Amino acid sequence: MIASLPRFRADLTLSRQTSADGTVFVVKDPLRQQFYRLPEEAHFIAEQLDGETPLDVIRRRTEEKFQTSLPPAQLDAFVRQLDKSGLLESKRNRRASHNQRRIQGSLLYFRVRFFDPDRLFNRLTGRIQFFFTPAFMAISAAAIFAAVCVVVFNWSGIVQNFSRVYLPSVIPLFFAVVFCVVTAHELAHGLTCKHFGGEVHELGFFLVYFQPALYCNVSDAWLFPEKSKRLWVGFAGPYFELFLWALAALLWRATDGETWLNHAAFIAMTTSGVKTLLNFNPLIKLDGYYLLSDWLGIPNLRKRAFAAAGEWIKNKFGAGGRRLEQMSARERRIYLTYGLTATAGSLAMLVFAVTKIGTYLIGQNQLLAFALFAGMLGQKIRRRFSKLFGRSSGAATLDEDGDATDETDGADAPGGPPQTAGRGKKRPRPSKRFILFAGGAAALAILAFQNGQLRVGGGFSAMPIRNADVRAGVDGLVSEIRMDEGSMVHQGDLIAQLSDMDNVTQLRQTEADIQEAQAKLNLLVNGPLPAAIEAAKNEVVKADAAVKFAASTLARDKLLLDGKLLSQQDYEASQANLAEQQATLAGNKNKLDMLVAGSRPEDIDATRAQIAHLQAHQSYLQEQIRLAKIFSPADGVVATPSRQLHEMKGVFVKKGDLIAKIYDLKTIIVEIPVSETEIADVKTGQPVVLKARAWPQMTFHGEVTSIAIATPGISSSSSADPATSATAVTGGSIAATPKTFLVTTEIDNRSLLLKPGMTGQAKIICGRRHLFELAARQIARTFNVTLWSWW
Repeated sequence: MIASLPRFRADLTLSRQTSADGTVFVVKDPLRQQFYRLPEEAHFIAEQLDGETPLDVIRRRTEEKFQTSLPPAQLDAFVRQLDKSGLLESKRNRRASHNQRRIQGSLLYFRVRFFDPDRLFNRLTGRIQFFFTPAFMAISAAAIFAAVCVVVFNWSGIVQNFSRVYLPSVIPLFFAVVFCVVTAHELAHGLTCKHFGGEVHELGFFLVYFQPALYCNVSDAWLFPEKSKRLWVGFAGPYFELFLWALAALLWRATDGETWLNHAAFIAMTTSGVKTLLNFNPLIKLDGYYLLSDWLGIPNLRKRAFAAAGEWIKNKFGAGGRRLEQMSARERRIYLTYGLTATAGSLAMLVFAVTKIGTYLIGQNQLLAFALFAGMLGQKIRRRFSKLFGRSSGAATLDEDGDATDETDGADAPGGPPQTAGRGKKRPRPSKRFILFAGGAAALAILAFQNGQLRVGGGFSAMPIRNADVRAGVDGLVSEIRMDEGSMVHQGDLIAQLSDMDNVTQLRQTEADIQEAQAKLNLLVNGPLPAAIEAAKNEVVKADAAVKFAASTLARDKLLLDGKLLSQQDYEASQANLAEQQATLAGNKNKLDMLVAGSRPEDIDATRAQIAHLQAHQSYLQEQIRLAKIFSPADGVVATPSRQLHEMKGVFVKKGDLIAKIYDLKTIIVEIPVSETEIADVKTGQPVVLKARAWPQMTFHGEVTSIAIATPGISSSSSADPATSATAVTGGSIAATPKTFLVTTEIDNRSLLLKPGMTGQAKIICGRRHLFELAARQIARTFNVTLWSWW
């Protein structure tokens, strides 16, 4: 029992509120700046604690008012709980004050309290009344709608700007913009709380999983009787940040893309857009969660929901208690819905983090970073399972962020007696100091006397030992593809056929022209026959007779014309006939003279030149027809995908265009980049073991065949001078550029499992070393090289 009659502290601030569970009272301790929730029964008992009324009288009054049974032991336990929470008058409680440390938290949740902003907020509240008017809500809603339209219609430009804006040179601007936006977010919370009459006595900085942010303690919002005011305090921060996001989007669209103002607006738009989505997500312990908790009227929703979800899971396996049955239908529905959803979301995020971050760290050979990441992840998983399956009290205290911690709720006072589990006798355990000593000694013994295999690892890329490109020899349409991906081919095998119909037609025409020219040449070389000369003479005689007849006809027509017995038109026709017959006679005489004189050398040479030109064109067409058939230049395997090959059918290709790739895949070359800090242990002839991502169940073996330098930006086959390419001028001084070396090995690939471009992880077996030497390698390198250069 309590030694003296207890007295409920008179300096506490109380707020009567109505929730789904009935009437509750929120109590504020002004000394400790802590908040408590008391049900109506617990508040009635606390009011009776005036330092004069005996507990038996208070118990009887409570039983009469609420028509319930209150055992003395339960009342005594409740009074002790109030005293432990500092809600009763005592010397210890009077000496207590809100002496909170300025720096609090852990590695994953680190918080620094800056100052008390209450007086500053008192000054600002009267000057920003416009932000609490319907006019501002209408203007901000219109701005947000306009910004959404801008983002939707300019989405491609936003994506393209990421690589241009997010550069190392804009890191200072990035942090400045984010700090300003986050500050405005937190001030919106605090000023809204002041607007509704609350107090704000703490503003600070915290790190949540290494993400910096500001916080504003608006716990006084718990004293507001109206739920709407509490919701407005939680909603003000993310909504005002959403308004700033809208202004940034509109400013980004309206300003020149090369100005710092445009860059700042873009940073604010992208960061605030993502943060707003996260803030309104109720599954994360941010503004959305607190809004949901306030709206449902359930403080400590997350912890209670996880505990309920753990009970439900244990019930499914027959290991749970009966706590779910003691809840109301509403509580059970809310807790299970939120708890199971948040648990699935948390596990999904953890799996995503393991997959992405863990794969990246292992791929980069960052084993120390991976160990730290695994440790933090294990701590997070342990905490998550402890929330699911650990013990959870029904008592709760509202913390300074508006959530609840396990201290006191008062709800357990006028109910059933608290259940206490008995504990058996514990077996004696060895001291921690002895366990640490024994473990350390065992570790040193293993490091000193045991040997381990030194392995230098890294990613690898595969390439063929030889490759050949199959290219088009002429322009043309691809009419036929003869091979598929993976087909084994030999040198000279037909791969593809180009259309040669036009060339074949031209070749036939050219061959006919050659025959005609050859006949003409034979005629010129052999000369005319006597019969041809005689025939030409006869033609001259006939033409001479025709001229004489035409002349006599013209003379007769002249007399008829003079006597006006013939028309002028008929006379002119006789003149034209005479001229025509004279021309025919001249041509026949010329032909006779040529036959009598024989062939000229010039005509023979011209005909021979014509034949040579036709024969050259014939050879060209034959070559074009031959080149239309595309053959394999080497033995190997067709590496071009079948779909790509068959899509080329009917496509016009130019001379030199790539048709297919032929790889010699029976032997694969693998290149492993190794840092210069590890290359000293690598020698030619050492075994190499590989695991390809495409074949995780297979292990490939080889040996180191060569080691070559590979400076950044220069391939291993480059002829650049390593001495000059390994340094860079930085700020007027010469700074070493990080080097890697390409370790090459040849892998027997007669199974054809490895393909060019495949990647994976490789280990170079560098021999056995003492475990102590392996453990001290990085430390020795740091002291013997890095620190050595400091003096």
